[in-house]
Amino acid sequence: MAIQTNADEIRALFPELEHIEDPKLRDGVVDIWLDLAAETAWERFEDIPKNLKDEKHMTLIGHVQGVTSIAVAMADLVEKLHGVEVDRDLLIASCVLHDISKPLESEPNPGGPPTGSSLPPAKITEFGAKIQHGVYGAHKIWEKGLPKALELAHLVITHTRASNTRSKSYEAALLFYADWVDSDAGIVLGGGTPLASKWVEE
Repeated sequence: MAIQTNADEIRALFPELEHIEDPKLRDGVVDIWLDLAAETAWERFEDIPKNLKDEKHMTLIGHVQGVTSIAVAMADLVEKLHGVEVDRDLLIASCVLHDISKPLESEPNPGGPPTGSSLPPAKITEFGAKIQHGVYGAHKIWEKGLPKALELAHLVITHTRASNTRSKSYEAALLFYADWVDSDAGIVLGGGTPLASKWVEE
């Protein structure tokens, strides 16, 4: 199975892509989503869950849209209030790609436990069980030869605490906290305990 889609549909899902000034980077991000559409066991992006835990009622696409919008809004504020310059190309590309491996991390599970939402039942794949979240996104970034590939792959890898590597760039901070803010929204709506309350000093 696969998702039947095209570049125009990917750009419509993530309108912030139009604010990426480098056309090679912008088109490369779209190409990676098209690759994952061809590789996934899902037939619709709208059916892919954000995860199979507290946010199983949340869609992956909705989460990526939320993270991107939140990160861009924060970038607007810090530039206006504090004069902090943000690499918008890098920020937007990293937000849209940060969870790009998730179409491979789960698959449909007909007859499985209900999700508590309109999303169909899903189960973790062998890929999802064995490959650290973030790694495949970095692989695709290098495979496509995207501009700023090292910095971009670093942001995708370090957006998750599953990684043993932490980033120190401001764009990474915006991605990391936007991811948590959007994730906590889904957790709260699902009746769970927010990630923020589980913070552990390193």
